[in-house]
Amino acid sequence: MIGTLDPHHREATVIGAGISGLLVAHTLKQRGFKVRVYDSAPRAGGLIETRQTRFGPAETAAHSLMVNERVSQFFSEIGVDLVPVRKESKARYIYRNGKMRRFPLTFRETLFTLRRFFSKPLRPIDPATASLADWASAHLGEPALKNLLAPFVTGVYATTPEDLRLAIAFPSLVPTDPTRSFFWNLWAARKKSGRKKNRPTMMTPLRGMESVISNLKESLGTDLVLNHPIDELPDVPNLILCIPPPDLARLIEKVDPESAVALGRVKASPLVTVTAFVRSTDFIGGAPKGVGVLIPRNEGLRLLGVLFNSSSFPGRSHDPETVSLTLMLGGTTDPAALRLADEDLRGLMTRELGILLGFRGELQHCEITRWNSAIPAYSDELVRARELLSKGFFSKPGRVAFTNYSKDVSIRGMIEALQLLA
Repeated sequence: MIGTLDPHHREATVIGAGISGLLVAHTLKQRGFKVRVYDSAPRAGGLIETRQTRFGPAETAAHSLMVNERVSQFFSEIGVDLVPVRKESKARYIYRNGKMRRFPLTFRETLFTLRRFFSKPLRPIDPATASLADWASAHLGEPALKNLLAPFVTGVYATTPEDLRLAIAFPSLVPTDPTRSFFWNLWAARKKSGRKKNRPTMMTPLRGMESVISNLKESLGTDLVLNHPIDELPDVPNLILCIPPPDLARLIEKVDPESAVALGRVKASPLVTVTAFVRSTDFIGGAPKGVGVLIPRNEGLRLLGVLFNSSSFPGRSHDPETVSLTLMLGGTTDPAALRLADEDLRGLMTRELGILLGFRGELQHCEITRWNSAIPAYSDELVRARELLSKGFFSKPGRVAFTNYSKDVSIRGMIEALQLLA
């Protein structure tokens, strides 16, 4: 987060009722703060929504999250039941050379990657300015960057490793000593912490992501006010802004114009998410099993990835003969995907599911969601905006920015950051 609370006041005003605003409001209320939340939208939750269809639930954005002990405790506190990925369906794939592969590197590429993993980098990176691609090239090599890291980044951040600043997108990978190997830095970090890291597990709310929003809303009650635009900065003791960069820029442009201009330069990845329901009998060789498949940009497909919802979690489709899939398109490498008409999207998805999964049928139903600005780019522009905001508007106690561009893109990261808030 950016900024700090004013410890002399036990009240807070939160602007924005997306997942970050609801999380921070609930946490402060639990700690004895008097909280009020405002949002201009008619519903809370922002990008997160679960639409109920006659075929099954359809998520508009995240369909699951990584859960550690702290996150599990938080969800238990708000009364949300979590279920893990089915034991028999934990396989994750990357598509390469016409096949889904659990490990996409060749034997020779694997040996090369291992050698780089244990060796000093040929050209040490500058941790302060390096991109994720710079780090991967130095410590893993090009095959791993191209065929392992890049598909993951595209599937999660809808951008490329070249566009992500290492220090803010993956701070745990910043080397203690850039001149030493990745293995040495991992060992040094583990030794410094003195304990094993709590490895998170992929889970989903049993009743969909919307249940998280519903339970947080219920905990706030009448302290949540929707359909209430905020056009000027309110004069309140503790102001917490949980809104996208363009909205924050408009609010602070009169009092902190330099930060507002920097925020205007922060880009966000466009994204199309589709929940598609298909017949299980329409796959040659049977319906896909596992968590999903990510697709490198050099494979000639426009899909960024496909998640196998029915295989991963229970209750994703109402009929056992119906399969639920989440498909992702767009991102910074293909923004034109957002302009495709629904009919064209259906045709594209049908063709590429045939190539990927041997699908030979028709899509029964699709829930299509287009996000012009889905995920902020963890780039040099964002670093600059954070620095200016910390020295400018948010330098005064009682002013806080808390959202996916102020700390972490994940729900897990935001929940962990809340421990430092009050």
